[in-house]
Amino acid sequence: MNNTTPHWIAIGLLLAVIAGIGVKVIVLGSTASGKDGRTAVLLNEDERHMVLAEMHGLLEATQQIVDGLASNDLKQIEQAALAVGSQAIGTMDFALKAKLPLEFKQLGFATHYAFDDIAETARNGHAPAAIQAKLADTMNKCIACHASFQLPLNTAKGVTL
Repeated sequence: MNNTTPHWIAIGLLLAVIAGIGVKVIVLGSTASGKDGRTAVLLNEDERHMVLAEMHGLLEATQQIVDGLASNDLKQIEQAALAVGSQAIGTMDFALKAKLPLEFKQLGFATHYAFDDIAETARNGHAPAAIQAKLADTMNKCIACHASFQLPLNTAKGVTL
Protein backbone atom coordinates (compact mmCIF):
# COMPACT_ATOMS: atom_id res chain seq x y z
CA MET A 1 0.00 0.00 0.00
CA ASN A 2 1.37 3.38 -1.02
CA ASN A 3 0.80 6.11 1.55
CA THR A 4 1.12 9.58 -0.03
CA THR A 5 -0.38 11.54 2.87
CA PRO A 6 3.00 12.88 4.12
CA HIS A 7 3.71 14.22 0.64
CA TRP A 8 0.40 16.11 0.56
CA ILE A 9 1.08 17.51 4.02
CA ALA A 10 4.50 18.75 2.88
CA ILE A 11 3.01 20.27 -0.26
CA GLY A 12 0.27 21.92 1.81
CA LEU A 13 2.82 23.39 4.22
CA LEU A 14 4.94 24.65 1.35
CA LEU A 15 1.91 26.32 -0.27
CA ALA A 16 0.98 27.91 3.07
CA VAL A 17 4.50 29.35 3.43
CA ILE A 18 4.43 30.67 -0.14
CA ALA A 19 0.99 32.21 0.43
CA GLY A 20 2.22 33.83 3.64
CA ILE A 21 5.20 35.31 1.86
CA GLY A 22 2.90 36.48 -0.94
CA VAL A 23 0.60 38.25 1.53
CA LYS A 24 3.59 39.89 3.20
CA VAL A 25 5.10 41.05 -0.10
CA ILE A 26 1.92 42.05 -1.93
CA VAL A 27 -0.36 43.32 0.83
CA LEU A 28 1.52 44.30 3.97
CA GLY A 29 4.89 45.50 2.79
CA SER A 30 7.44 46.66 5.34
CA THR A 31 5.47 48.83 7.74
CA ALA A 32 5.00 49.91 11.35
CA SER A 33 2.51 52.10 13.17
CA GLY A 34 3.56 55.73 13.21
CA LYS A 35 3.08 57.88 16.31
CA ASP A 36 0.84 60.24 14.35
CA GLY A 37 -1.59 57.49 13.32
CA ARG A 38 -0.24 57.08 9.81
CA THR A 39 1.40 53.89 8.58
CA ALA A 40 5.18 54.17 8.53
CA VAL A 41 6.67 52.56 5.42
CA LEU A 42 10.07 51.24 6.45
CA LEU A 43 12.66 51.71 3.73
CA ASN A 44 16.42 51.97 3.64
CA GLU A 45 17.94 55.34 2.76
CA ASP A 46 18.28 54.63 -0.96
CA GLU A 47 14.72 53.29 -1.25
CA ARG A 48 13.35 56.27 0.67
CA HIS A 49 15.25 58.58 -1.67
CA MET A 50 13.77 56.81 -4.72
CA VAL A 51 10.20 57.19 -3.43
CA LEU A 52 10.76 60.84 -2.51
CA ALA A 53 12.32 61.48 -5.94
CA GLU A 54 9.25 59.98 -7.60
CA MET A 55 7.00 62.21 -5.48
CA HIS A 56 9.14 65.21 -6.42
CA GLY A 57 8.68 64.32 -10.09
CA LEU A 58 4.92 64.19 -9.61
CA LEU A 59 5.00 67.60 -7.93
CA GLU A 60 7.11 69.09 -10.75
CA ALA A 61 4.72 67.68 -13.35
CA THR A 62 1.79 69.16 -11.43
CA GLN A 63 3.47 72.58 -11.47
CA GLN A 64 4.12 72.28 -15.22
CA ILE A 65 0.47 71.35 -15.77
CA VAL A 66 -0.72 74.33 -13.72
CA ASP A 67 1.64 76.56 -15.71
CA GLY A 68 0.29 75.06 -18.94
CA LEU A 69 -3.25 75.72 -17.79
CA ALA A 70 -2.37 79.35 -17.03
CA SER A 71 -0.90 79.84 -20.51
CA ASN A 72 -3.39 77.55 -22.29
CA ASP A 73 -0.51 75.39 -23.55
CA LEU A 74 -2.08 71.97 -24.09
CA LYS A 75 1.16 70.50 -25.47
CA GLN A 76 3.02 71.43 -22.27
CA ILE A 77 0.25 69.85 -20.21
CA GLU A 78 0.33 66.66 -22.25
CA GLN A 79 4.12 66.32 -22.10
CA ALA A 80 4.29 67.01 -18.36
CA ALA A 81 1.55 64.49 -17.62
CA LEU A 82 2.99 61.78 -19.87
CA ALA A 83 6.38 62.06 -18.17
CA VAL A 84 4.87 60.79 -14.91
CA GLY A 85 2.11 58.64 -16.38
CA SER A 86 1.88 54.86 -16.33
CA GLN A 87 5.16 54.47 -18.21
CA ALA A 88 6.90 55.62 -15.00
CA ILE A 89 5.50 52.68 -12.99
CA GLY A 90 7.98 50.19 -14.44
CA THR A 91 11.01 52.20 -13.32
CA MET A 92 10.79 51.13 -9.66
CA ASP A 93 12.65 47.95 -8.73
CA PHE A 94 10.85 44.86 -7.41
CA ALA A 95 12.56 44.82 -4.01
CA LEU A 96 11.28 48.32 -3.29
CA LYS A 97 7.77 47.52 -4.55
CA ALA A 98 7.72 44.52 -2.19
CA LYS A 99 8.27 46.83 0.79
CA LEU A 100 5.36 49.09 -0.11
CA PRO A 101 1.95 48.18 1.33
CA LEU A 102 -0.85 47.41 -1.12
CA GLU A 103 -2.84 50.62 -0.47
CA PHE A 104 0.30 52.70 -1.07
CA LYS A 105 0.88 50.90 -4.38
CA GLN A 106 -2.77 51.25 -5.36
CA LEU A 107 -2.73 55.00 -4.72
CA GLY A 108 0.57 55.32 -6.59
CA PHE A 109 -0.61 53.36 -9.63
CA ALA A 110 -3.93 55.26 -9.69
CA THR A 111 -2.01 58.54 -9.60
CA HIS A 112 0.21 57.55 -12.54
CA TYR A 113 -2.82 56.42 -14.57
CA ALA A 114 -4.60 59.67 -13.68
CA PHE A 115 -1.71 61.60 -15.25
CA ASP A 116 -2.19 59.50 -18.42
CA ASP A 117 -5.82 60.63 -18.38
CA ILE A 118 -4.75 64.27 -18.00
CA ALA A 119 -2.38 63.86 -20.97
CA GLU A 120 -5.12 62.33 -23.11
CA THR A 121 -7.56 65.08 -22.15
CA ALA A 122 -5.02 67.72 -23.20
CA ARG A 123 -4.15 65.81 -26.40
CA ASN A 124 -7.83 65.77 -27.34
CA GLY A 125 -8.04 69.55 -26.94
CA HIS A 126 -10.50 69.64 -24.05
CA ALA A 127 -11.14 72.88 -22.20
CA PRO A 128 -8.70 73.87 -19.45
CA ALA A 129 -11.50 73.51 -16.89
CA ALA A 130 -11.81 69.79 -17.73
CA ILE A 131 -8.07 69.32 -17.33
CA GLN A 132 -8.09 71.27 -14.10
CA ALA A 133 -10.90 69.07 -12.73
CA LYS A 134 -8.85 65.95 -13.53
CA LEU A 135 -5.80 67.47 -11.88
CA ALA A 136 -7.83 68.31 -8.77
CA ASP A 137 -9.04 64.70 -8.59
CA THR A 138 -5.46 63.48 -9.03
CA MET A 139 -4.28 65.72 -6.21
CA ASN A 140 -6.86 64.06 -3.95
CA LYS A 141 -4.92 60.81 -4.42
CA CYS A 142 -1.74 62.58 -3.30
CA ILE A 143 -3.52 63.98 -0.25
CA ALA A 144 -4.94 60.54 0.63
CA CYS A 145 -1.51 58.94 0.41
CA HIS A 146 0.23 61.61 2.50
CA ALA A 147 -2.58 61.43 5.07
CA SER A 148 -2.19 57.65 5.36
CA PHE A 149 1.56 57.06 5.10
CA GLN A 150 4.90 58.44 6.21
CA LEU A 151 8.45 57.62 5.19
CA PRO A 152 10.42 57.84 8.44
CA LEU A 153 14.14 58.37 8.52
CA ASN A 154 16.26 55.39 9.46
CA THR A 155 18.81 56.45 12.04
CA ALA A 156 21.74 54.59 13.55
CA LYS A 157 19.61 54.03 16.66
CA GLY A 158 16.57 52.80 14.76
CA VAL A 159 13.64 54.26 12.89
CA THR A 160 12.47 57.77 13.72
CA LEU A 161 8.66 57.76 13.60
